[in-house]
Amino acid sequence: MENHGSKWEQPEGNGDGPGRKGGLGMAEFKVVIATCYGAANTGQLAGAVATELVKENEGYHLVCLPAVAIDKDTGLNKIAGAGLFVIIEGCPVMCCSKIVEEHSGRKPDIRVEMVEDYGVKKASVLDYDEEEKERIKADVKRRIEEALASGGQD
Repeated sequence: MENHGSKWEQPEGNGDGPGRKGGLGMAEFKVVIATCYGAANTGQLAGAVATELVKENEGYHLVCLPAVAIDKDTGLNKIAGAGLFVIIEGCPVMCCSKIVEEHSGRKPDIRVEMVEDYGVKKASVLDYDEEEKERIKADVKRRIEEALASGGQD
């Protein structure tokens, strides 16, 4: 996992959400997640972890990776407006990170990857272990909560 600095601060004004230091001003989204949905078990697992985190946690949002790849404003603006930006990779190829960094210029505040960080063996199947998904999801959520509590930096 990699953590890159993104500093959270309480906003001045209406208090609608955390502010982001730097030239971006107020963060529009608390947590934005970009993920792999690749054609192997690891990509499907990464996508399932990301989807469930967004469904289960208020203030978490998914970004559409294909929209980022075609420079669509909806995807790029969501990344730019993220208070905390997370990438969940399927494998060491790091397709999601490469697309995001090339098209938005932003590096993730937190990046996890199924093979290196969690020991998942990549296979050309679309199935994954539910218990493994729950274990990984809990760890990613813990990392996000720690980053939010520490002001966006670990």
